[in-house]
Amino acid sequence: ILLNTLGTNNVSSLQYFLTQPENTTAMVGSLVTLPCMVANMQGVCQWTRDGLGLGVDLELAAYPRFTMSENSCALQIAPLLPSDEGVYQCQVGAMPGVVPITSQSANLWVTSEPGQ
Repeated sequence: ILLNTLGTNNVSSLQYFLTQPENTTAMVGSLVTLPCMVANMQGVCQWTRDGLGLGVDLELAAYPRFTMSENSCALQIAPLLPSDEGVYQCQVGAMPGVVPITSQSANLWVTSEPGQ
């Protein structure tokens, strides 16, 4: 009976993180990439900043300096501004038979040259 139950759960169809974002410190004006790569991705990728969803399109219309990578869920921000500081998470939504997943949280800190 246990084998039959395991057989109905297709483990190979589970989506899971290969890379997740990590705490990052970057300079104002630079390009920063927060990594997020998902294996067996079936749902739609989205990023959150401080709990607020940024959108699901590669070009995030409400955030013109933010883009998601076509080949992964990596988030690029350029040029980086002090207002970009926050806690970021990568999420991949659910599909029928597939549970949603959420990455670890990553803090983004923005620094500037002294006197700027």
